[in-house]
Amino acid sequence: MATKPGEHKTVQARILKYAQEIGWTYVPRAEAERRRGFDAAGATPEERARKASLFFGDLLHTQVRASPLEHTQTG
Repeated sequence: MATKPGEHKTVQARILKYAQEIGWTYVPRAEAERRRGFDAAGATPEERARKASLFFGDLLHTQVRASPLEHTQTG
């Protein structure tokens, strides 16, 4: 009897493939956790992520600085 494909094969792998096709860059988990500021000393995933950012601070800063600011006048 053949095994059923798991979530990774049926969903995650396809999403990752598509994201790379449209120009996104895959970031391995260890690097993502480092860039988000995970606490390596935490005993559980929850403890490691407790104070972590939702974003890559370095990339967010670069993107915000590169974006043109739109100024509108009121009145």
